[in-house]
Amino acid sequence: MNDEKRDARLADMSSAQSPLSTQHSALSTSSSPRIAVTGAGGFLGRHLAHALVARGANPLLLVHSSLERELPEGLRRVSLDLTERAAVGSVLELERPQIIFHLAGTRGIGAGALTWSRCVELNVDSTVHLLEASQRAGVERVVIIGTADEYGNQPGPLREDLPLAPASPYAVSKTVATQIAQAMHARDGCPVVILRPFTVYGPGQPANMFVSEAIGCAVHGEAFRMTEGRQRRDLIYVDDAIDAFIAAAEAPGVEGQVINVGSGEAYALRDVARMVWRLSGTDAELMIGARAGAAAELHDTWADVTRAKELLGWSPRVGLEVGLAKMIEWVRGRRSAEC
Repeated sequence: MNDEKRDARLADMSSAQSPLSTQHSALSTSSSPRIAVTGAGGFLGRHLAHALVARGANPLLLVHSSLERELPEGLRRVSLDLTERAAVGSVLELERPQIIFHLAGTRGIGAGALTWSRCVELNVDSTVHLLEASQRAGVERVVIIGTADEYGNQPGPLREDLPLAPASPYAVSKTVATQIAQAMHARDGCPVVILRPFTVYGPGQPANMFVSEAIGCAVHGEAFRMTEGRQRRDLIYVDDAIDAFIAAAEAPGVEGQVINVGSGEAYALRDVARMVWRLSGTDAELMIGARAGAAAELHDTWADVTRAKELLGWSPRVGLEVGLAKMIEWVRGRRSAEC
């Protein structure tokens, strides 16, 4: 959403009791609300922190390590272990944020019982600690992040009212966190809104993700071995995803809602890889079908983003080809800086 459209939308909301409107003004003003971000050192958290600063906010960064890099200069950081219920309560009681973006968690990459335990601890327990403490501290809006994996293997486009079918420790834990958050809203009035991002890509995406790995190989001239790539993914550029996160903090009356964040389009991964090869002009070998895919990799994802458009006034702006070109240029810049 461009600044002109955002300003117009905020003006329309001026009479609503939204955390970022009325007496607290908008993010772009000098009287912006007190904001805290968990998981600020991660891919999405870093982009969110920079976006908030660009809008005139001064967010408090709640990080697991105060040594996190690639974050805006001058922002205050507080080291916080979200699994420690008392510590979470103490920090929120002291800081009294009005808005919290909860992006911390784990994807639970791995196998075995420990993976399940860590996902429950970091994705469920930590979320409950934060939501309980938020209510006690009078937080006005908490935006938490679920995942498209909560839907499991279902044909798209995927709507928020579909039955959930999570199949991995990560997806199950995110589903449980979503259900608890909605129950806390229904019973206790917890001011939480749940976003379900699909595949977010862009500068800084973890290197083990498909788009990042493909672009890394293309730019470095290395062969890229992939599956047949017939599975489709809804790929959303990180700037669009961050706009949706901020819109969820601004929009009035969305507490208790689950909202998809995606492009509304699905592309076969083999076509995405070919697009990367064409845009990068690489001479590296693209080896489609060179490896077998795990069962968890082979399902499609495709978001229905109607609810986001209606409730948040948000729509994705960056098309896949433009987004991939931006990411390729970023990776090339990083490579040049390292040489």
